[in-house]
Parts: sequence; structure tokens; C-alpha cells
Amino acid sequence: MPKRKLFLSVLASTVLALACPWAASASEGSATDQAFLTRAAADGSAEVALGQLALQKSASPQTKQLAQHIVDDHTKANEQLVALARQKQITVAPEPDAAAKQKLDKLQKLDGDAFDRAYAQAMVKDHQQAIQLFTKASTGATDKDVKQFAAQTLPVLQDHLQMARQLRQAGRDDQMQGTPGSPRSPMQETPSSTQPPSAPPSGPPSSGH
Repeated sequence: MPKRKLFLSVLASTVLALACPWAASASEGSATDQAFLTRAAADGSAEVALGQLALQKSASPQTKQLAQHIVDDHTKANEQLVALARQKQITVAPEPDAAAKQKLDKLQKLDGDAFDRAYAQAMVKDHQQAIQLFTKASTGATDKDVKQFAAQTLPVLQDHLQMARQLRQAGRDDQMQGTPGSPRSPMQETPSSTQPPSAPPSGPPSSGH
């Protein structure tokens, strides 16, 4: 009997030793996926809030077009993310974090062309960071559904980045031309023609006395 107990004890220890590395790996993977979903939820909510602000404050059709794309696409992605997190029993808070709220406050204080330039620059930076985050998750996530969500969202983020870069460049071009935020009219681009000198008055000169 003592031998049997010793055998069972050794067997149990062996099973635990084999199982622990796998359990640790699974736990680390779940933590990584959770960190991705948490970060993506906060960032996605911030993009929606920034886009809504741009729709309210900007007078530029190009800025409004980018903002509308971002609001629509990130709202859809956020809904998919929250549903995925609920399915995986992961709690996420889909709201902007402290850094995003500070960015919102700064943009809120800007108007006109200054706002458009700052918004375009923010969208370039934000989407560069988002693409890095989603690229890593699309290959490194342990859960296949999380990995698929990251992979299918990447092209949308890349489109946003391209649009934001074009908007930023357009703002720089306008600023260099001296008319930031508004297209130059042909009348502005063409220098005014020089008026010809007026002809001398006709008629005989007056005679002196």
C-alpha cells in the first residue's frame, strides 16, 4: 500500500509538472489577448469621439469626409470588439482613456484651419499606432477569433491612415500657398494685369501769352 501511494504521488507530481508550463502559456496568451482588446476598445472609442468633434467644428469638406469615415468604421469595429470580448468573457471599457481626453480638450480649443491641421496630424499618428497594435495581434494573438478580428480590421485602419496623410499634405500645401484650408481661386493665382498708361488728352496745346 505504501508503494502504491508513493507511485500515485510521483504520478501526480509528473502530471502537474507537465501541465504547469502549458497552463502558464495559456494564461499569458489570454492576458495578451485581453490587453489587446482593452487597448483597442479605448482607442476605437477615442477615434469616434475625435471624428464627431471634427464633424462639429470643421468647415473643410475633406476633413469632414475623413471624420465621417472614421466615425462609421470605428463604430462598427467597436461593436464587433465588444461582442467578441463578451464572448471571451473579457471586460472592456469602450471609452477614451485619459490621454485621448486631453487630446480632445486641446482640439476643442482650436478653430478653422488650425483645427483641421491638428486633427489631420492626430489621425496620422493615431492610425500609425493602431496599425502596429493590430498587426501584432493579427499574428501573435492566441485566440483565433481575436486574431481574425485584428486581421480583418487592419485594411480599414490602413485606408484611414492613407486618407489622413493626404489631408495633412493638402493642409501643408495650402499653408505654403498662403491660403491655409481653402483652395485658391484663379483670380488669386493670376496676378492682376498692368493697366496701360492713359493716353494724353487730345486737342491743341494752349498758347502762352
